[in-house]
Amino acid sequence: MFLSLRRFLARLLDYGLFYFGFVFLSLMAPVEVNENFYLIFALAVPFFWAPFEAILLKKWKTTPGKKLFGISLSELSWGASFKRAFFLGKPGRILSQPISFWRYVVALMIACSAGSALFYGKDLSEVAVEYEHRVAGSGWVQYISDDGKFSVQFPKKPEVASKTIDVPNGDPINLSEFKAEKDASFSVSYLELPKKWRIFSSNTLLKGAMKVVQEHMPGTELIDKKIVKHKNYPAMDFRMKEGENEIEGRLILVGNTLYRLMVVYYPDTPRDQQHQMFVDSFDLKTHTQRNLHS
Repeated sequence: MFLSLRRFLARLLDYGLFYFGFVFLSLMAPVEVNENFYLIFALAVPFFWAPFEAILLKKWKTTPGKKLFGISLSELSWGASFKRAFFLGKPGRILSQPISFWRYVVALMIACSAGSALFYGKDLSEVAVEYEHRVAGSGWVQYISDDGKFSVQFPKKPEVASKTIDVPNGDPINLSEFKAEKDASFSVSYLELPKKWRIFSSNTLLKGAMKVVQEHMPGTELIDKKIVKHKNYPAMDFRMKEGENEIEGRLILVGNTLYRLMVVYYPDTPRDQQHQMFVDSFDLKTHTQRNLHS
């Protein structure tokens, strides 16, 4: 009887951990999900978890949940492992190891916490969908640049333009810009800095770049700037005013490449943390990919 309870709780823990892991991955993916998705997936967890359980049983004779509750199985073939995972055939010999009272209490608490997600799928789906809406925004799309080696979320497909900018005591530099307007103006631009500039520190380059940005935006007033990090890359956040418009942005230095992310808010623009969502969605790519517009 006690072993049966441990087996049930072990399986509940496995289901809960798998469910939470899948939800986490789905939140990181640049897609928008229906509010019923997580509820439906919670009901289907046993089916989707079974192949993973079969592999774990074959390789290690146990699963995370079974391990925590001191349960393992005898040696199984691949066929027997899959049958066992899908509740087919004989269950095989079950090996139960004694566990301490406190280990059982901790395991019970973890199993109940993880397993409760399966019974509150609707509530979790509402939270997850709200999170996705905040990250991507309704109708937002992911844009991946081959040449710029970055990905970012825009409120709609951006327009791409190239131009040259003048820099003090140097040759003009080519600048590529990606821009989309929807309530506010969202833009990403990048340029390659002259290699001779690399003798300066990252902070010095960012401060110099901020000065050039302001010079090429006549009529703007710099309100604030501060050195930060963007996923371990040196960066600078800035706020500016242009008449009644408010501007928030970030400069990011990656090797010789300088990226500028900027959101221009008009007087009647709803804020809703759009700047932060836009900046947080910006990611650097280490290999060439095709442009995607989803």
